[in-house]
Amino acid sequence: MNLLNRTVVLGVMIRHETLTIDDIGKEENMGFVPNKEHLQFLLEELTESRHLTVLSGVTPFTYAITDKGIAEGKRLNEAV
Repeated sequence: MNLLNRTVVLGVMIRHETLTIDDIGKEENMGFVPNKEHLQFLLEELTESRHLTVLSGVTPFTYAITDKGIAEGKRLNEAV
Protein backbone atom coordinates (compact mmCIF):
# COMPACT_ATOMS: atom_id res chain seq x y z
CA MET A 1 0.00 0.00 0.00
CA ASN A 2 1.38 3.38 -1.00
CA LEU A 3 0.90 6.36 1.27
CA LEU A 4 0.61 9.90 -0.02
CA ASN A 5 2.70 12.26 2.08
CA ARG A 6 5.06 15.23 1.86
CA THR A 7 8.05 13.02 1.09
CA VAL A 8 6.33 11.48 -1.94
CA VAL A 9 5.15 14.85 -3.31
CA LEU A 10 8.54 16.48 -2.82
CA GLY A 11 10.27 13.48 -4.43
CA VAL A 12 8.06 13.78 -7.52
CA MET A 13 8.72 17.50 -7.71
CA ILE A 14 12.48 17.06 -7.29
CA ARG A 15 12.51 14.63 -10.23
CA HIS A 16 10.44 16.89 -12.49
CA GLU A 17 11.03 20.43 -11.11
CA THR A 18 7.81 21.81 -12.63
CA LEU A 19 4.48 20.01 -13.10
CA THR A 20 0.85 20.91 -13.63
CA ILE A 21 -1.69 19.91 -11.02
CA ASP A 22 -2.91 17.13 -13.32
CA ASP A 23 0.58 15.76 -14.01
CA ILE A 24 1.59 15.61 -10.35
CA GLY A 25 -1.20 13.13 -9.60
CA LYS A 26 -0.54 10.79 -12.52
CA GLU A 27 0.27 7.20 -11.67
CA GLU A 28 3.49 7.27 -13.72
CA ASN A 29 4.78 10.16 -11.58
CA MET A 30 3.56 9.00 -8.16
CA GLY A 31 3.79 5.24 -8.63
CA PHE A 32 0.13 4.99 -7.60
CA VAL A 33 -3.10 6.95 -8.06
CA PRO A 34 -3.35 9.40 -5.15
CA ASN A 35 -6.52 10.66 -3.50
CA LYS A 36 -7.14 14.03 -5.21
CA GLU A 37 -8.34 15.82 -2.09
CA HIS A 38 -5.35 14.66 -0.05
CA LEU A 39 -2.97 15.64 -2.86
CA GLN A 40 -4.57 19.10 -3.09
CA PHE A 41 -4.22 19.52 0.68
CA LEU A 42 -0.51 18.59 0.56
CA LEU A 43 0.13 20.92 -2.40
CA GLU A 44 -1.52 23.82 -0.55
CA GLU A 45 0.46 23.04 2.60
CA LEU A 46 3.76 22.81 0.69
CA THR A 47 2.98 26.07 -1.13
CA GLU A 48 2.17 27.89 2.11
CA SER A 49 5.43 26.66 3.64
CA ARG A 50 7.29 27.79 0.48
CA HIS A 51 8.56 24.35 -0.43
CA LEU A 52 6.62 24.75 -3.69
CA THR A 53 5.55 27.78 -5.65
CA VAL A 54 2.67 28.26 -8.07
CA LEU A 55 3.71 29.80 -11.35
CA SER A 56 1.71 32.97 -11.97
CA GLY A 57 -0.34 33.46 -15.10
CA VAL A 58 -0.26 29.78 -16.05
CA THR A 59 -3.35 27.64 -16.54
CA PRO A 60 -3.83 24.97 -15.27
CA PHE A 61 -2.10 25.52 -11.94
CA THR A 62 1.57 24.68 -12.36
CA TYR A 63 3.82 23.99 -9.38
CA ALA A 64 7.59 24.38 -9.20
CA ILE A 65 9.84 23.19 -6.42
CA THR A 66 11.92 25.76 -4.55
CA ASP A 67 15.43 25.42 -3.13
CA LYS A 68 13.79 25.05 0.29
CA GLY A 69 11.64 22.20 -1.08
CA ILE A 70 14.65 20.43 -2.57
CA ALA A 71 16.52 20.63 0.72
CA GLU A 72 13.50 19.35 2.67
CA GLY A 73 12.88 16.51 0.20
CA LYS A 74 16.49 15.38 0.49
CA ARG A 75 16.36 15.62 4.29
CA LEU A 76 13.18 13.54 4.44
CA ASN A 77 14.62 10.87 2.12
CA GLU A 78 17.75 10.57 4.25
CA ALA A 79 15.60 10.04 7.35
CA VAL A 80 13.87 7.02 5.77
